Amino acid sequence: MKHTSKLLITLFASAAVSASAASEQWLDYKGKKGPGKGKKVVLISGDEEYRSEEAMPALADILSRHHGFDCRVVFAIDPKSGIVDPNNRTNIPGLEALADADLMFIATRFRDLPEEQMAHIDAYLKRGGPVIGMRTATHAFNIAGNKKYAHYSNGYGGPKKEWQGGFGKVVL
Repeated sequence: MKHTSKLLITLFASAAVSASAASEQWLDYKGKKGPGKGKKVVLISGDEEYRSEEAMPALADILSRHHGFDCRVVFAIDPKSGIVDPNNRTNIPGLEALADADLMFIATRFRDLPEEQMAHIDAYLKRGGPVIGMRTATHAFNIAGNKKYAHYSNGYGGPKKEWQGGFGKVVL
C-alpha cells in the first residue's frame, strides 16, 4: 500500500507538471539592462530542417540578457498535444504578440497558417514593422491559392502584382 501511494503521488505530480508545461505554448524572456530595454522582439520558429525551435530560444536569451530586449519565442505546435512540433505546418500560436513588437525574427519553412494567425503577420508588415529572416525564411509560407494570404507563398504568381514571388522576394 505504501508503494502504491508513492506511485500515485508521483503520477499525479508528473501529470500536474506536464499539464502546466503543455499550457505554455511560447516562451517569454524579460529584458535585462541594455540598449534594447523597453523594446520587444518576436521570434517565430517553424521549420523542420534547421532546429529553429532550439536556436530561437537561445537567441532570445542572448537578446534579453545581454542587450535588454523583451522577447517572445513562438513555435509550431501540434494543436492536439500542445507540444512543439516543427513538422506541424499549420499552427503557430502566440503571433498576436506582433501587435506591439519592434522587431520580428522569422525562421519558418513552407507554413500554411490559418487566416487568424496570418492576420497578425500581415498587420505587422502593413504597419512597417522590421523583419529579419533566417535560413529558410525566403520560402516561409506555402499557402493554397484560394486562401486570403496566398500571396505570401513562395513563388507567388497570382493577381496581386506587388506580391510577385511571395514573402521571400517582397519582404526579405
